[in-house]
Amino acid sequence: DPQQDFAFSIDHCSDITTHTFNIRAAMVLRHSIKELYVKLNLIINGKTVLTYSETLCEPGLSKLIFCGKKKGEHLYYEGPVTLGIKEIPQGDYTISAKLTNEDHVTVACADFTVKNYLEY
Repeated sequence: DPQQDFAFSIDHCSDITTHTFNIRAAMVLRHSIKELYVKLNLIINGKTVLTYSETLCEPGLSKLIFCGKKKGEHLYYEGPVTLGIKEIPQGDYTISAKLTNEDHVTVACADFTVKNYLEY
């Protein structure tokens, strides 16, 4: 997305389903986030099977450490993630995420796609 300055990396991608792996994500904010809302869609084999939305930041409620950050500030996260999934059925999986602020401006958006055609 040309409107975002975003970097994301995963270590040891081949072990994602059973082990802990490290991620790194960095971003320069183009919009302030007094309030932040997330909308996620899970798409399996081209069909949306789950839609989820939640408020992440609002006055008096801050679920994330970067709530209240201003335009131009940097966000950075590095740490472990464990999915604990023993088996992922074959298919194409896409997670579509969109973060918007109090002005309904997109702060960040991303699509993550996993294609699994391995036999377990």
